[in-house]
Formats: sequence, C-alpha cells, structure tokens
Amino acid sequence: MSDSAQVKSIEALHYFRAAVVKFQETARQSVTSLEVELLKIMGWLERDRPNFWKREIETCYREMGEARVRLHKCRMRRVGDFRPTCFEEQKDLEKAKKDLEFAQKQIPVVKYWNVLAQQEANEYHGRSSQLTQMLERDVPELLALMHHAIDRLEAYNAVQVPEAATPAPPSLSPEDGPADSAQSPLDQSQAAPHDQEQRSAPTSAERSATREDLP
Repeated sequence: MSDSAQVKSIEALHYFRAAVVKFQETARQSVTSLEVELLKIMGWLERDRPNFWKREIETCYREMGEARVRLHKCRMRRVGDFRPTCFEEQKDLEKAKKDLEFAQKQIPVVKYWNVLAQQEANEYHGRSSQLTQMLERDVPELLALMHHAIDRLEAYNAVQVPEAATPAPPSLSPEDGPADSAQSPLDQSQAAPHDQEQRSAPTSAERSATREDLP
C-alpha cells in the first residue's frame, strides 16, 4: 500500500520517544527558568530600582546640605585679612548637586524601562503560552500515541506465523486407476455376453471338420 507506515525498526521508535520525553523535560525547565528570570527583572524594575533611586535622592539632598554647611563655615573663617579659598568645600557641594541631578533623572528612566519591559513580558507570555500548551497537551498525546503504536507493533512482531503445511499426495480411487487396470464389474458384465458369444460360435475350421465327419 502507498500509505503504509513502512516501519523498519521498533528500536528507532523507542529512541524517538525517549528523545521526545527529553525534549519535554528540557523545554519545561527552560520555560520555568525564563519565568524566574523574568520575575526577577520585573521586580528589579518595579520595586528595587525606584526605591534605590529614592534613597539616593534623599542621600544626595543630605550630602548637599552638609556640603553647604561646610562651605559656609569655611567662608566664615578669617585669619586677619586672609580669606580661605574653600576650594574643597565648593567642590564637594558641586559634586552633591550633580549626584542629586543624576539621581532625579533616573526616576523617569526606570519608569520608561519598566513600561517597556512590561510590554515585552506580555508578548513573551503570549508566545510562551503556546509552547506551554504544546508541552502540556500535544506532547503527552504524542507520547501516548507512540506508546500505543509501539505496543501494537511489538505484539504484531511477537505473533508466530504458522509454517505452511506440505500437501499430501492425492489418493488414488478405483476409478482413477491406469488404463490397463482391470475393468469395473459393470464393464465386465457388459463384456461377458459378447465373450460368451465369441466362445460359443464355432469357427470355420470347426464347421468344415464337422461336414467331413458326416456320412
């Protein structure tokens, strides 16, 4: 048949089924690992980074206030006509201002990446759900079908094919005898009167001899 399975190795089916089981386990582990990593990233963007930069802003405000106090104290110090430059205190204040400005800019940046990551996570969930559905529904159906097919093939392979019996020679009936065999009783009964007539009828020699013996 053109649509036959053409199964030539049951062992190959066992190997293929084992490969499908391994793929199912590996795919499940991969999906679980990706879900864990995605949860970590979303939690990092939603909670960790906003709280971190809020604390950084508070720290920058505190450092900037402390730098201003040090600068003010430095400017108030005078020794006669000498006035200190307060270069270090001014430098610390400028650094605190830059740190505060940078920390404040990170709040909208974190929000931007949080929204973008949420969109990508939704798209990933939409695609991964198809893979999860295949792993939880289609693959078990395939494994069950292969298990049933392997059992049927093994059962078919275990069937003992009976050996072909040697045909017995045909028995000869009395009617199937050779041409030169004895005739049947019916033929013999039909041939008997004719033979008797031939035996009872005198031959020409006998008739002539009879005539000579007459007076």
